[in-house]
Amino acid sequence: MSIEKKTDINKDGSKVFCNKPFEHNYIHPNGKMRLCCTTIQDIPTDNNYNLFDANKHSIDDYWNSNRMKEIRRKMIAGEKIRDCEKCYRQEKQGAESLRSTQGMNKYIMDTLPDGTHQKNATSMQIQLGNICNLKCKMCSQMYSHMHGMETRDIGKQDPEWLHWVKEQGANVNNWTNELGVKQEWYKNTEFKLKMFEHISKNIMHLNVIGGEPTLIPEFYELFEYCDKQGTLGSKSVTLVTNLTNTNNKLTNWLPKLKNWTIWASVDGVGERTEYIRYPSKWDKILESLEFYRNIMGDNGKIVLSPAVQLLNIDQLDDIVKWWKEWCDAPIDFTQGFGWTWTATVWYPLICNPNMAPREWRLKVADKLSKYKFDQNYQNIIDELRRDQHTPEKYRELQTAFIKYNDRQDKFRNVEKTWRQLLPELGIALEKSLKI
Repeated sequence: MSIEKKTDINKDGSKVFCNKPFEHNYIHPNGKMRLCCTTIQDIPTDNNYNLFDANKHSIDDYWNSNRMKEIRRKMIAGEKIRDCEKCYRQEKQGAESLRSTQGMNKYIMDTLPDGTHQKNATSMQIQLGNICNLKCKMCSQMYSHMHGMETRDIGKQDPEWLHWVKEQGANVNNWTNELGVKQEWYKNTEFKLKMFEHISKNIMHLNVIGGEPTLIPEFYELFEYCDKQGTLGSKSVTLVTNLTNTNNKLTNWLPKLKNWTIWASVDGVGERTEYIRYPSKWDKILESLEFYRNIMGDNGKIVLSPAVQLLNIDQLDDIVKWWKEWCDAPIDFTQGFGWTWTATVWYPLICNPNMAPREWRLKVADKLSKYKFDQNYQNIIDELRRDQHTPEKYRELQTAFIKYNDRQDKFRNVEKTWRQLLPELGIALEKSLKI
């Protein structure tokens, strides 16, 4: 019996289709395999009981699993996928999502009617666990073991606060399970080597995130493996880093790549980013930026990737101005420098700028409007002017913001608290809550 492939999609296909299930591998910090970094659904094994885990399974194990084939079939048929709800929601709100239809017809041609994709992925994002040296305000246990340890330690002093944090969930902290646990799925030698082999043979575009990748020995082992196999020259690598650590080994490997990009996680200028990305130091961040600039050559890029949030939204124009000044070149990628908006914070909700009092948001929007940048910048300003919650939800989130950050600042004994860094926000919150 002959097998006839689908060669087209229905008229709604482009509204739900995404190329990620056809060309992309993604490993979450805990080792679980997902469609991409945007979704929250792990891929189940064929028994629908266990989950694919990079500590126990290879990429080949999950790539044409029952769930992956089902996702591809539904996308080709123009049906929405629950794993993709975040992108659908962002697009509905007028924001740019990570969903891409590029190469759609080709990917469909390479997919059998049962959803089996006959080619390996060529792009991949690996999140190398949660080992990190920072405790960023918008972060959680899943992405920083240090953040989890701190939350646990505050709870030892203040059990009521920790109980409240767990009850609040995504309002204040996206992850409070297994606080302080280190996610190190890459320590399994057998599956680590299988991963290295897969990347070396198949992956052309690789994104590496942590935790903080530059702290993890296996990050450098991967480069060494590909270098020995002679495959570095075919790869484009993006490294997401908090710029608190560099390694001279990279001066040997980065120039050998087809191209490389540093996504610099900087959330403010000077003391503001030190507060948000505690306990980073501004001078070290500038030193690391110079380290990468000195080895850029013709194949390197540095892209600023700020996590736009309540704690820095008032400074957004200043961040853009600083970045343009530091680059001393256009930030449109033509000369190796750029800017990305993909790190805009949606959760936890107390970090989203829209939870602030309306009066303060409008004042910030007016300030930002005096500076012109790009359409995404304007979209953020427009969002500030919109009310997105009920009065009751605003009160809940504003109360939670104060309680969470006051307690965390007290535990850290920071030089400047959020109230000192953003005094007008503090006044606006007190007025809104009638404190």
